[in-house]
Amino acid sequence: MKENEEISATGIIYRIKQLKGFSFLHIILDGKIIQTIFEGKLPETVKEQSSVSFSGIFQTAKIKDKLIFPNDLELKLSSLYALSTPSESFPFDITKKELNINNNVLFDMRALSMRHPKIKAIFKIQEAIVIGFRSYLQNNGFTEIRTPKIVKAGAEGGANIFELNYFGSKAFLAQSPQFYKEFCCGVFQKVFEIGPVFRAEKHNTNRHINEYTSMDMEMGPIMSFFEIMKTEEKILKEIMRTIETLCSYEISILEITLPVISEIPILKFSEAKEMVFKEYKIDERKEPDLSPIEEIKICEYIKKNTNSEFVFVTHYPTVKRPFYAKESPNNKEETESFDLLFRGMEVTTGGQRIHEYHELVEKMKFRGMNFDEFAFFSDAHKFGLPPHGGLGLGLERLTQKIIGLDNIKEATMFPRDVTRLFP
Repeated sequence: MKENEEISATGIIYRIKQLKGFSFLHIILDGKIIQTIFEGKLPETVKEQSSVSFSGIFQTAKIKDKLIFPNDLELKLSSLYALSTPSESFPFDITKKELNINNNVLFDMRALSMRHPKIKAIFKIQEAIVIGFRSYLQNNGFTEIRTPKIVKAGAEGGANIFELNYFGSKAFLAQSPQFYKEFCCGVFQKVFEIGPVFRAEKHNTNRHINEYTSMDMEMGPIMSFFEIMKTEEKILKEIMRTIETLCSYEISILEITLPVISEIPILKFSEAKEMVFKEYKIDERKEPDLSPIEEIKICEYIKKNTNSEFVFVTHYPTVKRPFYAKESPNNKEETESFDLLFRGMEVTTGGQRIHEYHELVEKMKFRGMNFDEFAFFSDAHKFGLPPHGGLGLGLERLTQKIIGLDNIKEATMFPRDVTRLFP
């Protein structure tokens, strides 16, 4: 767009401001809002949310509204025709700077609430996250795979799995693509997938949903699980670069600050527990996992002392990791695993997996698992898998923390939780 450029295009009327003898029309064009001027009386069919065909010429303007792009030009319309006209007015004011409607309305009427520029911007940022994740991996030898979401056994085990009837047989919705990622390490060596996963957890918090998008990768052969963390550091740098490149408009209207990533600090689980106790007098040292308040305090401490908004916490207790997690050679009570914390919340879980068949069998026996149920997984190890590991990065949680949203559901187009199955 430049001064004196003529265009003919189609768009959607976002806002109409009628003045004496002319009107300002804010029109959504290619996802952004431009300011236009129409002289004379508007056609009756042209309303807010009307789809229109229009022509005009750009002229210089000084526009303070951050929603307008670019804010130094406006389009003087020479023609304007309605292509479609809404039959009803919106149930809330979509043109307000902040939507400010309660969550029930926000999610019940998601098809409408997402038209608000700030909400739409959330999902443009989310799109850029996916583009950055995929771009880095594709440019570094990873193969994108597709794995089933209807499975015979859950990768994570436990009760948090949705059961369904599969032509008379018991089946489940996939908690993770984990097993299939490991299989594919024996085929392509480095793989990734972006897809839905399902957790039947009866949480009702600002950080949990029952269907979310997991950005997974698995790689081998590796010498150490630290290679996985270094790879994620590079992925995150590419994600932030992609957001900055593609989403300057969205960054501006959401008024967000992207994290600067240099080298992400690493803290052992046991050290993190001790630090939280020493610095904040929160004593949860006997608990085999990190609580939400511990995650917040660890990030607070790391930010204060290193200026990093990310921190890896490593060597989680064996009792809190899945059966396929590789144990540390010098301490069987710990695993070669990690979580990535960002702005007070865990956004990634990863680590090295067991690749030796006999080691995997012994672990399954120790945990009293039904060997026949998981034979399809263990059998792949009989014929050799490279030393490998990987991670799952939660798209909605990462989006939530980058933008600074209060609730993960705000970072989910159509959230599914314990009470919501529509729209």
